[in-house]
Amino acid sequence: MNRWKLGLLLVAACLITGCASNMKDGITFLEENKYEEALGCFEQEIADGKHLDEAYRGMGIAQYELGEYSDALDSFEQALENKTEETATLYSLMAASALKLEAYEDALTYYEKARKMEDCTEELKQEIRYNEIAVYQTMGDWETVKEKVASYVEDYPEDTRMDKTVEFLETR
Repeated sequence: MNRWKLGLLLVAACLITGCASNMKDGITFLEENKYEEALGCFEQEIADGKHLDEAYRGMGIAQYELGEYSDALDSFEQALENKTEETATLYSLMAASALKLEAYEDALTYYEKARKMEDCTEELKQEIRYNEIAVYQTMGDWETVKEKVASYVEDYPEDTRMDKTVEFLETR
């Protein structure tokens, strides 16, 4: 038997016995920034009814990276419904998706959930607070912006990203 036929038999055997893991491949594709390929792996895992929590989360990440924010948000919600681990990163991605869809109240809700998670690092908390200020600015809620900027600058005086906002608020 030549190598080509042997290779086909090995691939077929792996597929039949399940040694090829769509989840593992999907994660590898995510790490390699191959989002379309990752999406296909996660979709297959969902079609097979396997690892739904992680497959939906992986699918949501791939969709987010592809700019499919509505689909990403749906996938993240499905992940939560299938009991995926609730993490600050997951809620932060949900907030970012909602923000891209101009669903500002939803984004704020997800940011709040992310901030309250035990695994939310100080660095992520700072980024969430920064993003919340941007949301309130977009919504035109200047009183909340003033309050949040004052608190942010007090807690993170070294962060110069807020300098122009502070200058603007001083003119109001």
